[in-house]
Amino acid sequence: MADQPVEIPVVAGKRAWLLVLLAGVLVWVLAAGVTAVTDDAILIPTLFLIGSFLVPITVVTFALARLDDCNLTTSVVLTGFLAAGTIGVVVSAVTEIYLLPTGAGPVGNALGFFGVGLIEEVSKGAVLVAVAWRLRERTVHGGMVLGATVGAGFAAFESTGYAFYAYVQHTNDHPELNILQTEVSRAMLAPFGHLTWTALLGGALFAAARANGGFRFTMRVGWTLAGVAALHGAWDATYGWAIWITQGLLGNGWVADWPDASYWEEVPTPKELWVFHVMYDAALALNGLVGVLWIVRSWRRGAASHHTARP
Repeated sequence: MADQPVEIPVVAGKRAWLLVLLAGVLVWVLAAGVTAVTDDAILIPTLFLIGSFLVPITVVTFALARLDDCNLTTSVVLTGFLAAGTIGVVVSAVTEIYLLPTGAGPVGNALGFFGVGLIEEVSKGAVLVAVAWRLRERTVHGGMVLGATVGAGFAAFESTGYAFYAYVQHTNDHPELNILQTEVSRAMLAPFGHLTWTALLGGALFAAARANGGFRFTMRVGWTLAGVAALHGAWDATYGWAIWITQGLLGNGWVADWPDASYWEEVPTPKELWVFHVMYDAALALNGLVGVLWIVRSWRRGAASHHTARP
């Protein structure tokens, strides 16, 4: 009988994430500088990939180094990352187009934002379940780290799309600068978005998994899915709410409607822009804080349950 292939668990040093981050930033800045000086469009994809993938991969490296109660194999980690960034992104995009309402009005706009959150979280959760189906070890920590990996893949490929869009919009107007601005903004927010939300869902799914390997949809999984979808929807709606609040405070007064993120009533003044940025940043910070506190609580809860289960 032929020997069965041995799955090698992913092992990362405690400080490997710092090396990944520093090396990535160095290459990223060097590529941007060379592209700007030479105006060589061949280097543009390098900016897309490094800038979009750097922070997600750094966070995954950080998480893997702290996983001590479950072994995630190389194939599971890579499959989860790539499947979320390809199949997950495509499926969620198609589903959003055909299922979400397109009509205007408060109800339609609200359902649009929170519908996107639910669809994308379900898509990432489905990818996580698919790649983890044959895992023998399932702990809360393992689910959270694999969830973060799936979220990282989704975030990295999605950011690449936004960077490409910035390039297309500013092809003749310093495209390198606009790409960097887009990627820096998304890189700073990446750990508090898709990675956090899918890590929370992954922890809940693994906690609910049967001992014989099957997954279950429990009350905890349902509430976690609803919670991360709400955080996701609120995150996406933040830009419109910040405009709405700013115009209510400094513009033409309050309007009883769901905010539309696509327009200002008038060209914003410097003061209005300042208030908008304060409101926008504060709302994102609050959303991220809720996610971080939830992550810490779930991680500690997972550690307690692991110690209790040990013989």
